[in-house]
Amino acid sequence: MTETSRAKATVTFQGIEVTATKDRHWKVEAAGRSATAVFLDQALEIVLPRLSYEEQDSLLLRLLIATATERSR
Repeated sequence: MTETSRAKATVTFQGIEVTATKDRHWKVEAAGRSATAVFLDQALEIVLPRLSYEEQDSLLLRLLIATATERSR
């Protein structure tokens, strides 16, 4: 068996703590809700549906950068 690399990052966005975990799929937890999806933007849309496209993009980039930093350690 091979061991998969798992990355987890938490950022604060508009006063809400958002945690993203990448295993086989993305899992996002925020504001008392959680969702799992193949792509991070899909999970964000489910958990925080009222964000504008610009806000979603901003949060998506922050989470991707944070998880990439975590994986490089």
